[in-house]
Amino acid sequence: MKQTLGRLFKDRPRATPALKRKPGVSTTSSLEALAGEAIREHAEDQSALFERAFRLEDRSERLKREGTPSESADNRAERAKKEVRDSLSRLRSSFARGKGPEGRTAFDRELEHRFPGFRLSGSSSRL
Repeated sequence: MKQTLGRLFKDRPRATPALKRKPGVSTTSSLEALAGEAIREHAEDQSALFERAFRLEDRSERLKREGTPSESADNRAERAKKEVRDSLSRLRSSFARGKGPEGRTAFDRELEHRFPGFRLSGSSSRL
């Protein structure tokens, strides 16, 4: 499980409470820190879902590299990724409900940073 979570998260410095109080620090920075924390907690809570998606994606890619592509493996991998995207979409809606449009944008940026393969439809980030 630790390997999966290590794979899910990149070493990234966390925002400190002092960061939110410094003058000149944008609200977006603090929103991104909050979004990052929400995404991290969600990935830990749903680690089996994320691990399954990564495992099936790896298997599908390995079969393609070995010259034996499998439509079935591709479909399973895509369904698993869809389940993760759906759970992240629900999390984004919940997060944005309390933070407004800026919260949605911050969530999308942070998600793109942490999980580039799980970009959500209607993503507001411009990377």
